[in-house]
Amino acid sequence: MGRDKRMVGLGVAGLSVVGAILASAHALAVDVRGSVKGERTAKTTETVRTPYWREWNGFIEPKKNTVDLAREVAVVLIGSDSIKDAVSVSLQDGTLSPSTIVMQKGSALRVRNEDDFTHQLYAEGLAQFDAVETSAGQARQLQIEAEGSYPIFDRLAPHVRGYLHILPKVSRVAHPQADGTFKFEDVAAGSYTMKVFRGGSEVSSVTLEVADKREFVVDPISVDANGK
Repeated sequence: MGRDKRMVGLGVAGLSVVGAILASAHALAVDVRGSVKGERTAKTTETVRTPYWREWNGFIEPKKNTVDLAREVAVVLIGSDSIKDAVSVSLQDGTLSPSTIVMQKGSALRVRNEDDFTHQLYAEGLAQFDAVETSAGQARQLQIEAEGSYPIFDRLAPHVRGYLHILPKVSRVAHPQADGTFKFEDVAAGSYTMKVFRGGSEVSSVTLEVADKREFVVDPISVDANGK
């Protein structure tokens, strides 16, 4: 009889452990979804003629003066955990993608040149990201130990611009799709700060209480299209 009771007790304990494991696994399965939107606005009040590609010519619809959300915007979750994985960016078609880079202090930044000409990228004011030539098809990797925000320039291609934001802690980084939607998968339930960067600006910062459920939807975020 005593043996049977012990077996029952062990069975209950085992079920409790399994239940705790399942509950923990369930807590890691939250998808955080949201969207950003924005259009560029004039930076000056001076009278300047609208570029021809934004004027109706009777045949072709003019292009909207919109933000390239996938390239120019970064959405960041900051919680109890942190990531120090290397961050990869590329130089392609004469542009830096993504051009808004957010990473955690102590992480590596990998820059790959996919153009057929040489770039000489650097971050102004950041000694660890000095101007070094990167030939076509080559890459350079930098270990970043500083914090702060730094503009990125290219000595050989002045039109190439970007911004690097180095934070003390980063849990997740997402770049929106072309339609502005973004998603963080398998986020643990809990408290987070969600920041949105575009160019040299932090355009939004909100506190999120991510509930333990399958999906958590964030309110739409309007992006300052001017940037800095």
